[in-house]
Amino acid sequence: MPKPARVVTRGDDSGSCHSANEAIKDAFQRGVLRNPSIMVPAPMFSEGAEMYKDLDGLCIGLHATLNDEWNTNRWGPVLGARKVPSLVMADGTFFKSPRTLWDNKPSNDEILAEIEAQLDVARSNGLNIKYLDAHMAFDGFDDLKPRLHAFAKEEGLIYGAGFLDRLPDVQGTFSDPVESLIAKLEATEAGKTYLLVTHPCYDRGDIRQMTYGNALPGEIATDRDWQRRALMDDRIVEYFKKNDVVAIRYTTPKKGTCDISDFGFCPMMTGV
Repeated sequence: MPKPARVVTRGDDSGSCHSANEAIKDAFQRGVLRNPSIMVPAPMFSEGAEMYKDLDGLCIGLHATLNDEWNTNRWGPVLGARKVPSLVMADGTFFKSPRTLWDNKPSNDEILAEIEAQLDVARSNGLNIKYLDAHMAFDGFDDLKPRLHAFAKEEGLIYGAGFLDRLPDVQGTFSDPVESLIAKLEATEAGKTYLLVTHPCYDRGDIRQMTYGNALPGEIATDRDWQRRALMDDRIVEYFKKNDVVAIRYTTPKKGTCDISDFGFCPMMTGV
């Protein structure tokens, strides 16, 4: 019998607001989410850490954060602006995009110091951090990725999972985003591992007033509520149960290694 397709189901931006924290918890307990990525500098980090730290089977990652894209909710480094001045704007908050951060010629030493501090804070709040990823994919700086690999190796974290394939593109007209996702799942190949990255959130008051770019209030809330449904809608849960698709999580590799490509998948990932 062919092996089922596997999907690493990830929910980013935990800590950004209460509605995101709650959506991620519910999508794990009632849906197919297995891997939340938490943002330590974000305003609701402490609440998220308290929600997740005792949830058995949840694989928590450090969503290393050097940017704050929001117009309405601004945050900065856990080390404080004075210790990492190349990472912040004049008001002490993070730049809104990796491009504007790159244009400021940030220090890789400061980047690593801030990420290490974020990891320390996450662990001190009771979180068993198992993997590392980069919010807004900031990790394209010259010479930064090798240093992040070395850091992850030293800390026993998985890093470098971005090479996993995303779900196949499927053309067609669908009644809603959940139906579109089901069509993509139906196009997966047996035995192959995919990565599904989402930003789950409930469409509620706190996220409805948050904007970035040219988005109007409420637009991002609507979109992220559909991303939540992609992980816990009854149709999705039923599809995973009845078909050859398995939601999986990252697992911490053995000490001294950090890159999924060093192992293949079986030793590192476990099923529902």
